[in-house]
Amino acid sequence: MKSCCNSTPKNDKNTLTSTCSHQHQPHHSEVHNNSHSIICDHPLTDTHATPSWLTRMVVLLVFIVSGYYLWQQWPTMLMESIKWQRNINGQLSDLLYDAQQNITAAYSLAGLSFLYGIFHSLGPGHGKVIVTTYLATNPAKIKASLIMTIISAFVQAIVAITLVSILLLFFKSSMRQVNDTADQLISYSFMAMLLLGVIVIYRSLRQAWQLKMAQQHHNHGSECGCGHKHFANADEINNASSLREYIVIIFSIGIRPCTGAILVLLFANMVGLYWLGIISAILMAVGTALTTSAIALLTLSSKKIVSHYLATNERQRIMTRIIIKLLGGILLVLLSLLLLNGHSYGMSPVL
Repeated sequence: MKSCCNSTPKNDKNTLTSTCSHQHQPHHSEVHNNSHSIICDHPLTDTHATPSWLTRMVVLLVFIVSGYYLWQQWPTMLMESIKWQRNINGQLSDLLYDAQQNITAAYSLAGLSFLYGIFHSLGPGHGKVIVTTYLATNPAKIKASLIMTIISAFVQAIVAITLVSILLLFFKSSMRQVNDTADQLISYSFMAMLLLGVIVIYRSLRQAWQLKMAQQHHNHGSECGCGHKHFANADEINNASSLREYIVIIFSIGIRPCTGAILVLLFANMVGLYWLGIISAILMAVGTALTTSAIALLTLSSKKIVSHYLATNERQRIMTRIIIKLLGGILLVLLSLLLLNGHSYGMSPVL
């Protein structure tokens, strides 16, 4: 029996055609390897995933216009906030005097104190500037942000209660002396705000340097199959869970005592119902915590939406976050210097 490999076809032309066809037909594995090489050399990019430059410009324009409108309306908002605070402070003092004669007025005082904390924290204040600036320019988790805002609000109330209690009960200080001491604490809060801005600037510059070094160390392209990680991802390069920064934020906000709580405590001490003033100050902190937590959630949600529309490739996204973080730190430094120079002129004393 003859082998089929040694068999000679009857038609030489067909033989030549078959042989040529067999020689020039690439093997299946070769086609696969070539296609893999092409994919590696020319990585596919999803053009639909990256927003167009027009979308980015529209988003940026919206924020610029919103910021300009807020800047123009700031004096009006400030004056309305001052008028509202004076009216509420007058009502709180009246309720304290009423509670001296009828203790049931304490319920109205408690409700008004809670509402005071909610609506007063909506007004202009350096605490909200710190929270919104930091959360808008730094990666932050929702849970950590809420804890930070809640603790800051209660620290304000605790500082006010401690300050008034020590000065009145132990040193028999006058109202002017209490206000002067609170004024000194306000300066300390602005200094802490300045320190926070410096820390944020330092961290952003260090992260930019680390990103540059990582790119220089791994300069052989992201399409290679070495299995190495060529640059840190966004969560690693922007470590938002910095306990040091959160402590500075809480200190810079909380060290500035709530003036509404101070006034209530002073009035309560005058009518002999100091314990009721303490309850009122705590309820103010509860209302403030609710409002500032809502502001924090709104800030994080807005940042998420903006990040979606401004999203690009990984490296550019990391560098964009670092630049935004740097600008946020610079803004905190400038605002703190402005507040230190003007000593709280034009800013609300509470969150």
